[in-house]
Amino acid sequence: MKKPDSSGCKNKLRPSSLTGGGSGLKLMAVFFALIFLTGCASSSLLKAKTDYLQAERLQRSLRQEEATAAYKRTRQEISAVISRKPSGEAYLLKGLTEVNLNLWEEAENSFRLSASLGEDKAQAWAEELRLFGLARSFEAQGWTETSTRLYGILAEKGKYQPVVRASVGRLVDLRLKALVDFSEPLEAAQKEKNKILAEALKMVERAVEQEPACGYYHYLLAQVLAHQKDYNQSLEEAVMAKELGLPSEEIWRDNDLQIIFCYEQLEKSLQPAELTAFRARYNSWVKKWKWPTETTPDWKRS
Repeated sequence: MKKPDSSGCKNKLRPSSLTGGGSGLKLMAVFFALIFLTGCASSSLLKAKTDYLQAERLQRSLRQEEATAAYKRTRQEISAVISRKPSGEAYLLKGLTEVNLNLWEEAENSFRLSASLGEDKAQAWAEELRLFGLARSFEAQGWTETSTRLYGILAEKGKYQPVVRASVGRLVDLRLKALVDFSEPLEAAQKEKNKILAEALKMVERAVEQEPACGYYHYLLAQVLAHQKDYNQSLEEAVMAKELGLPSEEIWRDNDLQIIFCYEQLEKSLQPAELTAFRARYNSWVKKWKWPTETTPDWKRS
């Protein structure tokens, strides 16, 4: 009996027969390269996310320069990821980073690209950023009425919190700046001032109700209340803002100055019996914050 031709079996098991020769080897090389690059992109995306969270922690700690550097580093990392493997998630992170760097137009573009790759929520964010950018442009050109209307729409109906907060802040600034245009002695001017302050108060109180843990809103509320000469309530709101946290060192310091201003006004206006209790409460906060004196914040130490 003739033995089976073993050479035939060997030929069937040769790599060239399994892969289609040289072209098959190339396809395998490309396949493994894609797996490698995908793994690298995933690892880089994870690192970018980690760096973004670190930047947020630095920002909350008011280490603004370090936070800005971390956001810039994150943006570079995520841009490198996108160049290798674009994805909705990567563009979303890029947009979030750009918002924190105040690169509003770039963030809008990143969110649009994120939406085009499947991140549905990014489309609405891009639209809100577009409106906010228009409002800022109109404000810069002196079209205050139009910019105020757009800021108002975003403050009332916006969903993306960074834009909502920024819009409320711009509205309060515009309202308070308008007070300068009126002369104190005129009764009509005083009535108009009261109307402007009442509108600003209502707007910020609504924002506080919607996001009570936002220190920035309590800071804005303290500003409006001080213009209404309600120094006791203004002080309470400023203390709350300090305790909840503020978005930047500049605002944090301004809030401290607001606390001191209200303290000085109340020192002059309270009756002796009220003053004793007030000083005790105020000094308990001063001690907690480690201020050298009642009117010297820790950042003013010599």
